[in-house]
Amino acid sequence: MITNKKIDGSKPQAKPYKLTDGHGLYIEILPSGTKSWRFNYVKNGKQQTKTFGRYPDIGVADARLLLNAFKIELTQVTVKTLPTFDEMKRKWYLHKLPELKNIKHKQQVVYRIDTFVSPTIGNMPIDTIKRAHLVGIVKTVQEGGIIETAHRVGTHLRQMFDWLVDEGEIESHSATGLSRVLQTPKKKHMNCVEIDEMATLMKAINSYDEPVTRYGLIFASLVFVRSSELRYMRWSEIKDKRFWVIPEERMKMNLSHVVPLSDFALSILKEIEVFNGDYEFVFQSPLRKGKPISENTMLYALYRLGYRGKMTVHGFRALASTILNERSSFAHDVIERQLAHKETNLVRAAYNRAEYLEERIKLMSWWSDWVSASLK
Repeated sequence: MITNKKIDGSKPQAKPYKLTDGHGLYIEILPSGTKSWRFNYVKNGKQQTKTFGRYPDIGVADARLLLNAFKIELTQVTVKTLPTFDEMKRKWYLHKLPELKNIKHKQQVVYRIDTFVSPTIGNMPIDTIKRAHLVGIVKTVQEGGIIETAHRVGTHLRQMFDWLVDEGEIESHSATGLSRVLQTPKKKHMNCVEIDEMATLMKAINSYDEPVTRYGLIFASLVFVRSSELRYMRWSEIKDKRFWVIPEERMKMNLSHVVPLSDFALSILKEIEVFNGDYEFVFQSPLRKGKPISENTMLYALYRLGYRGKMTVHGFRALASTILNERSSFAHDVIERQLAHKETNLVRAAYNRAEYLEERIKLMSWWSDWVSASLK
C-alpha cells in the first residue's frame, strides 16, 4: 500500500517508474517529476489505462475513491470520447506560449498549428489521431514548398503531444521523429561581406546621414550581438561604464551575456546619448513612444547604402567570427563565448562564463581596433 509520505519521498529517475497500491491502482513518476495516478484495465479485449490526475492535487485516499467510482462506471454501458485536437490545442497554447519570450515566435506557433494542422485533425478526438494523419500533415506542408516550416510543424506537434502525455490525457503518441519523413532544409547563410570588403562597408556606414542609425550600425559592428539583443539595449544595462550586461530573457540561450565595451564603443554610445540619453532604450524609436527602433531600421539603412542581399546587421556576427578565428590569436572557446554560442557541455559552459572575461576584454579591444582601422 502507498502512503502520501512515501510518494513525497519518491524522486524522479532517468526513466518512468511506478509505486503500486492495492486493487490495481498505482502512481507513475515521470523523469519530469510529474506524479500521476493510473489504473490499467481491459475493455473490448484491449489493454487500456485510466489516469485519475496528479499528485499532490489528488492524495492517496482520494485516488482510491476515484478508483472505486471508475470501477462502477466500467460496469455501465456508456460511450465516452476524449477531447478533440482543437480543444486540447487551445489548452496547450495557454501552457506553451507564456514560455516564449518573443511575440513574433508566439504568433508563428499559433499560425502554423491553426493553418496547417487544425483543418485536417482539429475535430478528431485526440486518441483517434494516428501516425498517418501526422505524417500526411507535414508532408503536405513540404509539398507546398516550405520545407523548414514542415519541420517546425512537426516539432510543434511533438511538443504538444508530449504535453498531452504529461497531463495524463493520453498514454502515448506517434508524433516523434516526424522530421525523418521530410527533406532536410537547406541551410541559410546570413548575408555578409568578405573580409577584404569590410573597409568599404564601414566607410559607407560612416557616410550615412541619419546619426543614430549611423552610430547604431557602427556599434553593431563593434559588439556583434544578435539584432534583437541590440535593438532592445537599455542604458540601465551598462555596468561600471565598461560592460553591457544583456539579461537572460533577451538571450537565445536564456543565459545572461556580458559584452565588454572598448573605448571606441563607449565613445559611440556617448554620441548616441546626445540624442537618446533621456529615454529607456539606447535605440529609441522616433515614432513609437517607449519602444525601440524596428527590426528593419538598420537593415534598410544597409539597403540604402547598396548592400541589399550582401550584408545584414546579423552579418556582423559572421564577419567578426571569421576575422577573429582567422586573423587573431584568441582561443576558439573565447571567441565562441563572446558570440554567446551554445555550449553543449554544462560544466564547460559554466567555466567559460566565469573564467573567460579577462580574455574577452582583450578580444573586444582587439576587435575594436580592427573596426576602427576600417573606418580610416
